[in-house]
Amino acid sequence: MSNGELAENIGRLRDILSIIAENGPNVSVAAEYRDLRDQLVRNETVNSLLPEFVIECRNPRDFWNYISRAYSSYGARSQYIEAQLLPVERMFRPERAISPGIRPPEVRIEYSPIRPAALGTHEFVSANRIAQLRGITNTIFDLRKLIRLCEEINVAYTEGLLLSTAMLTRTILDHVPPIFGMATFAQVVANYSGGRSFKETMGRLENATTSKFCC
Repeated sequence: MSNGELAENIGRLRDILSIIAENGPNVSVAAEYRDLRDQLVRNETVNSLLPEFVIECRNPRDFWNYISRAYSSYGARSQYIEAQLLPVERMFRPERAISPGIRPPEVRIEYSPIRPAALGTHEFVSANRIAQLRGITNTIFDLRKLIRLCEEINVAYTEGLLLSTAMLTRTILDHVPPIFGMATFAQVVANYSGGRSFKETMGRLENATTSKFCC
């Protein structure tokens, strides 16, 4: 199977999962889900890249039980499916020159004799803000490193890596000042002409992430 065919199959799987996430397991694409999932799971090139829920959910009922417990709204389910599978799909479209992006940690439903516990995903930097950064075209500053830092801090925060989150926060703050023609983030805060509450918040962020606090 060519890379293009693999990408198309992974994209179709995204479509099918979104249909199940919206309408439940009793849908017309149920048989297609089982067949397509089996093809991808058996493919040695793709298997190790698939999210665990694709491996574990052998039929639409399994996936519906998983996604309906993880997220209550269709919008959240749809975003989660895209975040888990679109980076994999992009890996097989290198000719498009699109960065695959970082796949966020999966929601895991753990079972115990007491009660199941679902682990949700959390954003330290808003996905909308990251999307806005990607949309900026600037001939002076290359924002790719800043965008990558924002993506990685979300992964660290979601995984509960609080020390890494603190250090990445400091790195991001140190990366920002040149964009504003400043040498330090403290200078950015001092010269900010906007609202007082925002300035105070940025000041606390600066103080909380200085070396004497983080290291």
